[in-house]
Amino acid sequence: MNNVMNRKSTKMVAAAGLALTLAFTTVGAGTINADAAQTTKYVAKPQMVTAKSDVKVRAGESTKSKVLGILKKGEKVYFVKDDYGWSKVTYKGKTGYVGTRYLNIPGKQVDSKKAPVKKATPAKASTKKVTPTKKTTAKAQASKTVTAKTAVNVRASQSKTSKVLGVLKKGEKVTVVKESRGWSQVTYKGKTGYVATQFLNTK
Repeated sequence: MNNVMNRKSTKMVAAAGLALTLAFTTVGAGTINADAAQTTKYVAKPQMVTAKSDVKVRAGESTKSKVLGILKKGEKVYFVKDDYGWSKVTYKGKTGYVGTRYLNIPGKQVDSKKAPVKKATPAKASTKKVTPTKKTTAKAQASKTVTAKTAVNVRASQSKTSKVLGVLKKGEKVTVVKESRGWSQVTYKGKTGYVATQFLNTK
């Protein structure tokens, strides 16, 4: 019998403790504790609003930030904007933050979860055809037959000090393959040689 009574007493004490805890939590939140961040926000223009109940004005968007003062129920304050549960206000010439749920703000609530997410539009690939740069090669240029203006040396490379393969006489014909930096590549007696272009009638 005593054991049954003890169990009932323990349950009653636990229930009373839970009730007191809930009561204190409700009173604290309903009076001056600012609201934590939520998933909704108010879209409203800056305007004067009134406090629904006594609420703390804090220096930042946190219940741990410095308290600048307390708005009393019905007191007016200038609302700047809402940021998911916290309202930025102008309080006694300073910028402060108040839990949005404790203010009467005419405006529209927006759920961040339902807010449309803009998809990044992939950049369109360019449809313009890239024209390859034409490289000047021996095959690209048409060979032509020219005559020597005067007697001139045919050399093994594009240098005045290179080996002399032979000498073109004035008026002698030779086939030019290509021209590069003042030198003409020619075919001379079945070999590839180089002649200074200025000594040839290339036109």
